[in-house]
Amino acid sequence: VCSNHNETWTSDCEVYRMRCFCSEDSDECKTQKYKHVHVDYYGECRDIPKCSEEEMEDFPRRMREWLFNIMKDLAQRAELDDRYLELEQEAERDLAKKWANAVIWKFCDLDSHPFDRTVSRHELFPIRAPLLAMEHCIAPFLDKCDADDDHRISLKEWGLCLGLEENEIEDKCASIRDNE
Repeated sequence: VCSNHNETWTSDCEVYRMRCFCSEDSDECKTQKYKHVHVDYYGECRDIPKCSEEEMEDFPRRMREWLFNIMKDLAQRAELDDRYLELEQEAERDLAKKWANAVIWKFCDLDSHPFDRTVSRHELFPIRAPLLAMEHCIAPFLDKCDADDDHRISLKEWGLCLGLEENEIEDKCASIRDNE
């Protein structure tokens, strides 16, 4: 794994072990900079190219398509959480809801700990870390989504960032969770 210090570690366990040593001021802490070390992305560290203006402009479309295809694939394999199955089926029936439902699904899925109708940087980890080595625009894109720079992305910020119109952004997370 690659850490936020651009250092390759053998595993995420080793990264968090070192962070723990440093947080507890243990003698095993190699340097205090590791007090806030975390996994940046999976794979060996490498030079990640800058995201061009054209790539950044096209990224919301590609991300929407990717989210819809993931949601559809999970549904076909019966791996999509039942709470989200209705969103996927509605998107299949009504193509006008295809992108919006995929965007809303992923937001609701990411907003988990705590469920507070915002997505923190910590909650973005499951989407950011696996993609960063292959998709160099993901980090600047996610940073751009936090329009008010409060380190939390609201559903409105998420939807607008992914190219939805404001009238397409509907908070369905609470009703989905109520059906648990």
